[in-house]
Amino acid sequence: MALNLRPAVTSLGAALPDISVAGSLVAAILVALPLWAIGLGGWATPWLCARVGTHRTVTVSLAGLAASLFGRVLGGPIPLLAGTTLACLSIAVLGTMLPLLAQGSSAYPLGLGVGSTAGALITPLTVMSSSWRVGLGVWVVVALLAEQVWRRTPGEFLAPRIAGRPVRATALTIHFGLISTVTFLVMGWLPGILRSAGVSPTVAGACLALSMAMGLPMMWLVPGWTRRWHNQTLLVVVLAVPNVIGVAGLLLAPAAAPWVWAGATGMGMGSLAFVLTTISLRSKDSSLSLSAVVQGVGYVVAGFGVLACGWLHTRTGSWEVPLLLVLAILVGQVISGHVTVAQRRPTAPAIPRWTALLRQPEAPEVGA
Repeated sequence: MALNLRPAVTSLGAALPDISVAGSLVAAILVALPLWAIGLGGWATPWLCARVGTHRTVTVSLAGLAASLFGRVLGGPIPLLAGTTLACLSIAVLGTMLPLLAQGSSAYPLGLGVGSTAGALITPLTVMSSSWRVGLGVWVVVALLAEQVWRRTPGEFLAPRIAGRPVRATALTIHFGLISTVTFLVMGWLPGILRSAGVSPTVAGACLALSMAMGLPMMWLVPGWTRRWHNQTLLVVVLAVPNVIGVAGLLLAPAAAPWVWAGATGMGMGSLAFVLTTISLRSKDSSLSLSAVVQGVGYVVAGFGVLACGWLHTRTGSWEVPLLLVLAILVGQVISGHVTVAQRRPTAPAIPRWTALLRQPEAPEVGA
C-alpha cells in the first residue's frame, strides 16, 4: 500500500516539463493539487471506514487509484487535472489509514520512499522511450497489484473508532504541513529548477531520482531514531539541516553541483519519516482522528505553500524568491518541530500490528 502513495505525484513531477497539455498555470496547479486533494480526502476517511469497514475502504481506494491514473492520460488538461485529483483522493484514504495499520513500523516510511524513488527514476526513462502518457500511465500496474494483494489479505479488520472529542495537535499539524510543503516542492519542481539553470533534461530527471533514492536510508533509519533519541529537538534540527544545504545550493549555484543539492534534499526526507512515525505512535485505540486531522489540515496548508512558490516563480520568472520562501519554511519547520516534541507524551507499549487489528471474538452473552 505504501508503494502507491507517491508514484502518482513523483511521476508527474518528473514528466511535468514534457507534458504538452500543461501550460505554466496548469503546471503550478498540478504541483499544488495533490496536496489539497490528499488533505481534503483525509477528512472523509474515518467516516468512510466506520460505515463500510476498513478492508472494503482500502480495496475501493486502490481500485479508484488505478482507474484515475489510467483516466488522467487519455485527454488534455481537464482529464489530467481531474484524474490527478481523484488519484490523490484515493491516496488520501490510504495515507490516513497507514499510520494506524503500520503501528510505527519502519516498513511504512520505507515503502513510501521506495515508491517515491521508483516514480522519479522510471518515469523519465519511460517518457524518453515512448511518451509522457505512458510514463504516467504505467503506475496503474502497481495500484492494481496492490489491490489484488489486499483482496487476498486474510482476516477481518476492525473499523476504526471515531473519537468523540476534537483532537488538538496544532504544533504537529503545522510541522507536518511545513515538511510536506518542502517535500512536494522537491518532488514537483526540482527538475524544473535544474533545467532552468541549464542542466540537461536527462541529468535533471536523474537528480530527482537521486533525491528520492537518498531518502530511502533515512526512511528506514529515522523511525528507530524517533523512538530512541532523548533529545528530540536535536533530531528535528539534524533532519532539517540537509534540506537547508540543498535549498541554499539550488538558490546560489544550482548548476554547479546539482548532484550534491539533489542528494541533500533527499536526505532531508528524514523529516517526513519523523513526523509520520510520530503520528503512528500517537494514534491509539484504533482512532483515525489524529491522523485525519494532522494530515488533512497539514496537506491543505502545504498546498497553499506549494502554490505560493509556483505563483512567485511565474510572477518573477526565476526561482530565487521561491527558494528564499522555502528557506523560511524550513525555519518554521524547526520551530514547530521543537514545540511538537516539547508537548510529546509518553506512548503506550507497542502492540503487534496484526493482533491489534484483527477482530476479537465477542464475549458470549450471560446464560447463552
